[in-house]
Amino acid sequence: MPEQTDQTAVQNRRDEYAEMTRRDVVAAARRLFAEHGYEQTTVAMIAREARVSPATVYAQCGGKEGLLGTLMDMWTTSPTVGRIVGDAAEGLTGRDKLRILAEGYVAHAAEAGDIMRIVERAAASSTPAEEFMAIADGRHTEALEIITKGIADVGELADGLSVTDAARIVYFHFRNPQLVLASETFGWGIDRAQQWLLERVESAILKP
Repeated sequence: MPEQTDQTAVQNRRDEYAEMTRRDVVAAARRLFAEHGYEQTTVAMIAREARVSPATVYAQCGGKEGLLGTLMDMWTTSPTVGRIVGDAAEGLTGRDKLRILAEGYVAHAAEAGDIMRIVERAAASSTPAEEFMAIADGRHTEALEIITKGIADVGELADGLSVTDAARIVYFHFRNPQLVLASETFGWGIDRAQQWLLERVESAILKP
């Protein structure tokens, strides 16, 4: 029994070390992809940043492609996403639900906006990144359809508008590039951008 306990303790320490190493590699990739771009970042650069060998980057994280997939998962399966969907479900009116969603977009962008930009930019020139972007878009619209169905369920979705099309309209207005365009490129700041986009969505998908 003591021998088994010792072996279990050793295995647990190995697992903890492996997980810490993986987190360090993912964090290094996130920084470097944001600074240099996905295509320009090499496994060797990530290894140096994380203070591991290139072989470890491949073994622990699947190289650059695996790391980009991990980052996409962090973005699209964040607890924040579930919280936004759950909070929106609690909204009593369509406007309540959309306000909660708009606030959620801003919170999620603050948490994972750098990852969103990494994947979006990489998708322009990388087939794996394009595939990851398609997965992210699919998860995004699925979450939005849950929220727009909730609006339909309280009888406030505009006449003749489907749940799917309502979700697409929200997606068109609030996806990260639009939020960045309004808040940063236009220089409006995040509060004005959020309110302006929210008003556009309300007028487009809610009953008058």
